[in-house]
Amino acid sequence: MKLINFNFANDRMPLDEIVEHINFSPLLPNDKQMQNIYNFSLRPETKDDRSSIYFYAKLQNGIIRVKQFFYDWALPFNYADTNLVKQGNPFIINNRVGFVGVDYKNNKALCYSVGFTTVEISVFEGDATEDEIIEYLANLMVINLDLAKESFATASYTARYDQGKWGEDEVTRIKWYKPETISLKNSFSETLLDYKLDSVGIGKETNEVQLLYRQKENLTDGCWISIAPLTLKQDLPKTLGRSIGTRQKWRFRLLKIPYENRKIEVYYGVQETKYPARWFWFSFDNKIIQCHIRSSVNETSFLVREILIKILFTWLV
Repeated sequence: MKLINFNFANDRMPLDEIVEHINFSPLLPNDKQMQNIYNFSLRPETKDDRSSIYFYAKLQNGIIRVKQFFYDWALPFNYADTNLVKQGNPFIINNRVGFVGVDYKNNKALCYSVGFTTVEISVFEGDATEDEIIEYLANLMVINLDLAKESFATASYTARYDQGKWGEDEVTRIKWYKPETISLKNSFSETLLDYKLDSVGIGKETNEVQLLYRQKENLTDGCWISIAPLTLKQDLPKTLGRSIGTRQKWRFRLLKIPYENRKIEVYYGVQETKYPARWFWFSFDNKIIQCHIRSSVNETSFLVREILIKILFTWLV
């Protein structure tokens, strides 16, 4: 693993050179913040390694560690709290939801995304407040937003190199394409409300389709749909009630939707927070349908309804 270490404030690697080594749009310190950062490291992308950036910054009440990368080895950009061990409190920056709470080292921490870029900040030393680290994040500059406009199929390390981080999973068992580059026998909508179809995954050995939609404006809110054979059925939750789970607290209920001469049982989960993620799944015509919708400032229950209508009454799944 090769790291490029330099003093960002003094060595000043050109920004266009930084983005040549990574597959995401980094959030970098502004001129004032640069005076208080150190140990800036860049891990370039290679065929064997994902790219990432990290640095430390001195704040008024402590020192923070800032890490950035493209979280692409599981459900693409669905949840906004990758580094928190308990469900944190949501915050909003530029119409995007992040969460602040406690990480796996019991440090005060937050997680936030812009496009495909995940930013994890943890308090490394001292007692920086939640407001202090959120303000620091809000003042970082997004560099080369064009990388965030790329599709998952063309930007993702996992999609391009076909290498999962922990072996085969729902991302690596399929091949990813930009929608306009393939012809599907099934016709799927190019848009779902204000979400645009970003990438399509086709099973390598099974009759599986995955659809990845992204919110058109903030490029961050996402919707992932899987239409898979029953043979790929996972241990999906059937527990109903409230506050299910720890890392993310959910409330699950069972919906029974009339369809022709029967009722489809849909397990529907809503994250118990002000800006919830949503998740539903059901069996339909010998297939398992799953959908995950990322936390959003917008009311995404309308998106759930739209997707269910498309799957049951429009798409030939």
